[in-house]
Amino acid sequence: MPDEASKKAHPMPASAQSVDSFPTRRFSRENGPLYQQLVEELKHLIASGQLEVGSDLPKEAEIGERLGVSLITVRRALKELEDLGMVQKRSAKPALVTARSPTIRGGHRFNTYRDIVELNRGARLEILSYGKEKGALVERYFGLEKGEHGYCLRSHLVMRNQARTLVTTYFPPDIGSQMKAEDFSDSIIFRNVRRCTGVHFDRALVTARAAIATEAEARELTIPPGSPVMSKEMVFLSDRQRTIEVTITVAAAEDFLLSYEIPLQDFTASEPG
Repeated sequence: MPDEASKKAHPMPASAQSVDSFPTRRFSRENGPLYQQLVEELKHLIASGQLEVGSDLPKEAEIGERLGVSLITVRRALKELEDLGMVQKRSAKPALVTARSPTIRGGHRFNTYRDIVELNRGARLEILSYGKEKGALVERYFGLEKGEHGYCLRSHLVMRNQARTLVTTYFPPDIGSQMKAEDFSDSIIFRNVRRCTGVHFDRALVTARAAIATEAEARELTIPPGSPVMSKEMVFLSDRQRTIEVTITVAAAEDFLLSYEIPLQDFTASEPG
C-alpha cells in the first residue's frame, strides 16, 4: 500500500465525473438542434467547475441515457466541444475535459448561430455587384472544371453609415443562378440563400488570418494603408455536407478580440519537487 510521500510524489489522476452532475431535464427539438443544446449544457457544466478540467466525462451511453438523446447526438456534441478545445476525445476511453472555456483556433466552427446573428446586429448589407465569375477560387471551392463559372457577390457590411467589413461571397453555379442581387436583403448572407433556394445549412467552418490592409482595402474601410486587418474565410456546408457558400471578409483588426485559456496542468505536474 503506497505511503503518503508516494501519493504526493505521484498524485492520482482525476477520476471520471458522475453522470449525476448532469441535469435531469430532457432536451426538446422545439429549442433547436439537440446536439447544440447538449453542447451548451456541457459548456456550462465545465465553465462552472461541475465538470473539472483534467477529469473524464461520463461514458457517452450514460450521457445519452441521462438526457434522453441518441449516441449520435452525444458524439456530435463532443466533436463540437473538441473543436472548441474544451474536451479531448480518446479511443476506448471517455472524453477528457481540457479547458474551462473555448480556445481559439484557426479553422474552428462558430460556437452558435446566435453568435453570427449578434455579430451582424445593427448592420446592413450594401451590395456592390453580383454575377458570374470564373477563376481558380471558384474552381477550388466547388470542384468546378477549368473555365467553368460560379457566382460572386461583392458587398460591404455597413454600420453607422460606414463600411466596417468587406465581404466577398462565392456560390456554385446551380445555387448562384437561382439568386439576384436584390435577393440579398438580409445582412446574414446564408439566410438569403436559405430563403431563395430552400437549402438546409448544417455548419460553418471558419478560418481567421491576420493580414495587412492593401491600399484598396484601406480606402474602403477608411483606415491607413498597411493597417492590421483580420480576414475570415467561412465555408458553409449543407446538411449533405456540400459546400454551398464561401464568404471571405476583411475588417480592421481593432474590431477583433481573441480571448482563450491555456491549461498549465502538465507544466505543474512536471515541476521538480
